[in-house]
Amino acid sequence: MPEVHMERKTYACALAIAMFLNAQQSAESKPNQPAVFLKEHSQMYDDVDFLVTQNGFSMTIRKTRMALYMQAPLWHITYANLNEKVYFTCPPDKWKGSPAVFSALVRPSSPTSLRLTTSKKTKYKGLDCTLYKMETQEASRGTDRTWKKLLPKDGQIWVLQQKNYPRQTYQAIANLLALPPSPGIPVAMTYYRFDGVPVQELSLYGFKKRLVSDADLAPPQGFKKVSDQMAVFNKNIESKDFAEFLDEKRTTR
Repeated sequence: MPEVHMERKTYACALAIAMFLNAQQSAESKPNQPAVFLKEHSQMYDDVDFLVTQNGFSMTIRKTRMALYMQAPLWHITYANLNEKVYFTCPPDKWKGSPAVFSALVRPSSPTSLRLTTSKKTKYKGLDCTLYKMETQEASRGTDRTWKKLLPKDGQIWVLQQKNYPRQTYQAIANLLALPPSPGIPVAMTYYRFDGVPVQELSLYGFKKRLVSDADLAPPQGFKKVSDQMAVFNKNIESKDFAEFLDEKRTTR
């Protein structure tokens, strides 16, 4: 009888521990963080969604079905392929951008040459933002006036400022969207070329405020972790020759 009693006691103890752990996991996954969900349109990637909290963010590129996640405390970059259900994680200094980044950097009107100058608090479509003015930091490239007309001269960018984010987060977003780095999540951006033509590089469709959990800032359950970053990228883009990819970007603009 004592042995049976001990077995029952051990079983009851194990059951209590399991219930405690399940309750703890449920509490951790329960939506409890204020977040802002942004629906945007990028000249680089078409429709892009951001989910932003004080502890991190996710960025989903709808057309390519790719997602980027970063959150405290490590702020590692996690890049996921939503179609293939795989993801890759690494420190920010080990991450490499996709070919789309390079194609953006070589286009004449790439706004990456712009730098932020003055700022002020404002609202953009009802969202509290910081508005930064931008100016080019590059001199004219040679004497080709036609080339210079295509270069960005100045502009402005609206940012959902996140002062507690490390610099690497701003750089990761800027690299993907081919934008100048800004201290937060870019919401909208307009710039002017030297010929006076305005370019709406980034637009805001709308936003919603909601509660999320840490699980919303990471790949969904069931995704497979891979050790090679190239295994995450979409094959229909990665298999193309770089020159072919550039030509495709030129013909779609």
